[in-house]
Formats: sequence, structure tokens, C-alpha cells
Amino acid sequence: MLSTAIILPGDTKMFTFNSLRTIQGVEWDGIFFSGKRRHPSFDRSLIYSSPELIPLICDLLIVVDPQFCTLEYLSFAIRNGCHLFLSDQLSLTEEERKQLVHLADEGNTYIRIQNDFLFHPFHEKIKVESNDAMFIEVSQTSPSKPEQIDKLLNDNLLMILRAAGSSVQKVDVLCGLLASLEPDFINVDLNFKNGSVATLRMVFSEQEQSHFLSIHTGGEVTIFDFIQNRIRHIPDKSTGKIEKEIPMDPLIEQISDFIRNITEKKSPGFSLEHEITVLLLMEKIRKKIENQSILQIPSIHLHIQ
Repeated sequence: MLSTAIILPGDTKMFTFNSLRTIQGVEWDGIFFSGKRRHPSFDRSLIYSSPELIPLICDLLIVVDPQFCTLEYLSFAIRNGCHLFLSDQLSLTEEERKQLVHLADEGNTYIRIQNDFLFHPFHEKIKVESNDAMFIEVSQTSPSKPEQIDKLLNDNLLMILRAAGSSVQKVDVLCGLLASLEPDFINVDLNFKNGSVATLRMVFSEQEQSHFLSIHTGGEVTIFDFIQNRIRHIPDKSTGKIEKEIPMDPLIEQISDFIRNITEKKSPGFSLEHEITVLLLMEKIRKKIENQSILQIPSIHLHIQ
């Protein structure tokens, strides 16, 4: 049994502790939250008044409050032997993430980042389908909302990296700009060290939303439709809705999955290493978009070796 504690945001609604108690393989030993919420009486014995005490009493620390996702606090937790499940609202720099990865490797602990999209049931099948993938293609059409661009880029790039299962060798980026200097489309081509190739095309418009992942393996293509929740095969093997339903509580599902990773001593599929790679890619993409808006050139091109 893993001794487990959780740090919750103080300004959210009552957390579903009953759902947490259904998770197998853990023993809940600590809760900290910075707000004034009241919890059921059976939870009061678990509540700690200081966040500094929490990493000292658990094997697994779940940090849902982004304000505690700092290098100082997370390093303190890792040095005390904690596995970390972290909020997706991370503001850590690339160097800080690398430091945490190094500390976790030294301490033989795991770090996982919450990502509800990448816990969609499709991803279990994507991992199988992409074992011998030669070409990976992602296309998404979404409304032009600047505040969502980073999130969409992050999720799609993470999905591609996991499907490719290899290190990035080369990246080409092309984008168009609207009169407002916001991206009209972003096209990213990636070459991987294992010889596979991927392309990501994101179009920002008010037309009907779409989101597809296509995996080309030899003479076969598997197409995942995230909007219609369908999988299609070419040549046609079967067409229909995915058998497994989307989790009703993705956070609980992700925590449960991470606990299985720890128990089986298996590196989590959504690790901080992938986040570091995507952070680097996104910084390059943003920089090139900014440069294009200044220079008013029609396209951009970059290489990462």
C-alpha cells in the first residue's frame, strides 16, 4: 500500500473524497488545502495545517494546486522519496523540469503530469497501432481563441511524441497570420531518429471542429476521430464507436493508472521528460510566430538537431 497525500486548491468546490477512497493500492494519510472549505468529519483527521509536513509522511504526493508546483517545493518532496502526480497548470521552466527529472532519476521515483486529453481511451489503441508507424498525421480545426492555442499545441505534440516512441531529430514549422497577427494555421513537420515522420496541421477558424490522428503502417492506415469518437481502418476492418467509454472522472483514472505504474515499477506514459521536449518545441514555435509577425514574412522554417 502506498502512503498517499494530496494538496488541493483552496478556491475550488468540495473535492470528491469518496472517489479517492475507491482507488486501490493506497492509504490516504494527508490532505492540505489553503482555503476555508469544510470537509466531512471523517476527513478532518487527515488534514494538515502545513504543506511542508505533507512530503514527510507519504510515498505518493498528488499536487492539484498549481501554486505548490514550484521547483523548491517539488524538489523537497522528491528528496524525501515522494513520487509526484502534478497539476497540468505547470509554470516550470525547461531547466527546472530537467532538474526535477534528474532528482527523480537519482531517487528512483516517478513524476507524472495530469492531462485529461491524453487519457482518452483512444490512446491505449494508438500505442498499439503506432508500434511500426512510418507516418503519423494529426489535423485539427478549432475556433480562433489565442488562450487555447498553447494547450492544443501541447496536447497534439505530446500525442505525436508518444505515438512515435522516438527522439525528435528535425522540425520544420510553417504558419500563417491573420490581420490581428494571431495564427491562421500552424503546420509542424517532425522527423524522428527511428525513421518515422509526423505532421501536425492546426487550422483556427469558426468552421465545424474536427480532430483526427492518422497512423500509416505499411499498406494500412488507422484513423482516430476524436470528435465523433470513431476509429476507421483502411483497408476497412471495422468502423464504429470505440468500445470503451471516456472516463467520467479522468483525474481519478489518471491517479489510479499512475499508482499501477509505481507498483509495477513502470515508467509513466505521460512523464516530465515528454513535457520538457514539448516545452522546447513550443518555445521555438512561439518565437518563430513572433518573429514572423514582426517581419511580416509568409512562412517560417527551423531545424532542431
